[in-house]
Amino acid sequence: MPSAADNIHEEAVVLNRAVENLCRKLIRFLVGRMSLINLQEIIRYVFVEEIENKLRSENPNKSIQLTQLALFSGLDTRTLTKIRNSPKYRKPFYEESNFLREFTPGASIIDVWSSQVPYIDELTGKPKSLPITGNSPSFESLFTECGKMRGVTYKSLMDRLVESKAVKLDVRRNLVTLIQKSYLPSDSKDKLGAIEMGFSALGNLVDTVTTNISALENGDERLYQRGAWTYRLSPSNRPGLRAALRTLMESTDDEARQIIEIHEDKYAKADQITAGVSFFYFEEPKN
Repeated sequence: MPSAADNIHEEAVVLNRAVENLCRKLIRFLVGRMSLINLQEIIRYVFVEEIENKLRSENPNKSIQLTQLALFSGLDTRTLTKIRNSPKYRKPFYEESNFLREFTPGASIIDVWSSQVPYIDELTGKPKSLPITGNSPSFESLFTECGKMRGVTYKSLMDRLVESKAVKLDVRRNLVTLIQKSYLPSDSKDKLGAIEMGFSALGNLVDTVTTNISALENGDERLYQRGAWTYRLSPSNRPGLRAALRTLMESTDDEARQIIEIHEDKYAKADQITAGVSFFYFEEPKN
């Protein structure tokens, strides 16, 4: 039987290979869009924050020592002190607890618009058509209430929602109307929306994977996670496979949204969580 040391070594090999594969695909996209220095800075801050979160959850009544952070991070205490004393530390930009809400302002806006007073009609529960600017309720006030978003203005976000066909703009009457209760970037111009939604799905998948690994260790309930793929697809058969699986996922997506609507609360409350499923098709190149 393999020894405990063998198991630890094997786990380290698998983890390193998996992380390298994930990082390689991510970095392939980031090249030319984000510098290595910027990426390193984000990773340092998030890594130290998550170590603190872990230690604090395990021992809520104990203060966190620099030596503990150094042990888990591999950083010296001087660097750790600099990170923790930085004004950037633990700012909303790095918060993971509200990843979907913070990272996808379009989804956040639509959620509030379709669930909270004064943006819904209290008698019908339906979203109101809103003036573009002005006092609440307006699209401008809705944007402000959902929180400041880096590099995003209410006008640019409204344009992206129009492009994704989630809202309809009536310039003559100065009104914007919600026509879709989901934010699905579909227009070729909505590149930013596609990035946000894509990386949100990636983050949610990572959450499911890490939750299920912990569940195997602790005996907890696992979240549903499955995949179906082939290593033997001829390029000539790719269009047919794409079309057939798109039809399947669109049908399943409609059913999933109906199920979610049955279980979700009509109005937003403080104790609610984010939950759902994602559907996506993938291909890996020969190399």
